[in-house]
Amino acid sequence: MQRNFIDRLKLTLPAYQNPAQSIADCLDISLNEAYKKIRNKSALTLQQIVRLSDTFKIPIVYQPEETPTVTFSYPKIEGGAPNMEDYLLDLLNNLKLIQAAKEKHLTIVTDDIPLFHLFKYPELTAFKLFFWFESLSSTPQKFERSFVTENITAVARELNRIYLEIPSTEIWAKNSIHGSLEQIRYAFEAGYIGDHSLAEELVVQLRYCLTDMNMYAMSSKKTIDISHTFNWYNCDVLGTIAYLAEMNGTKVCFNRFNTFNFLKTEDPDYCLQTKAWMQSLMRKSVSFSGQGEKHRNKYIYQAFQECDALIKEISGDRSGPGMSS
Repeated sequence: MQRNFIDRLKLTLPAYQNPAQSIADCLDISLNEAYKKIRNKSALTLQQIVRLSDTFKIPIVYQPEETPTVTFSYPKIEGGAPNMEDYLLDLLNNLKLIQAAKEKHLTIVTDDIPLFHLFKYPELTAFKLFFWFESLSSTPQKFERSFVTENITAVARELNRIYLEIPSTEIWAKNSIHGSLEQIRYAFEAGYIGDHSLAEELVVQLRYCLTDMNMYAMSSKKTIDISHTFNWYNCDVLGTIAYLAEMNGTKVCFNRFNTFNFLKTEDPDYCLQTKAWMQSLMRKSVSFSGQGEKHRNKYIYQAFQECDALIKEISGDRSGPGMSS
């Protein structure tokens, strides 16, 4: 338990910061004693673990022998409505921890387009956050381009940039694009989007996002840097959204719930089971990366057809749906 706790503490520190010095300062002990605790030669007391946990915001994970329990943490939403900037900043902190690791990889199993791809496009970012907000709001409102602040847009762009620099594997469900398209269709038909051109722009940006995916898959990397590897798979049957981050031998799992929020755990057994499940899915999936051109082109073509069909629906309805007050 202590070794696992110290390893997770190290991941929270900048590369230039000495873990032993940080522990010594926090616990008011000598540097020599701090090194002993790092090497597991001296036990941390419960009070010391609690102090380190509070200082470095590291959950205490303990699992009694033969008891299959898992402890999760999650971003708490106060008052029933999320603060989108705080939520994105929390995502950014998690992503920066992964990026900072010398050895890292992120595996995603999803039935929706991973949000980090969408964050490249301002209107699509604003709409996705609007849709999430509406799922918790009791007061209907219309979607406008100005729904999010410049600060939120900037954080979203940074999330996209950092994600592109993290080696990753994505396993998409057969209809992963369907969810985003249906959200746009619903918002337009229900009158949340009153501007036809804005609704069409959202679908166009979704097409651009798919074009990005195609480019990443063709080269098996997300940027010109060969270390930013990308593997893309398609699996016919998926029923969940899960992220598994691997950093210098430590694993962290994120499971989505309540539309957009996530449960986070560093439980070793749970993460190992999640990794085994993901690897099993890959073996049963069709690869879109590198030489998987035939299957990838078919998937992209069908997705483009769905996008074009929705644009045609929107442009064909110029009467404009109205939303009751």
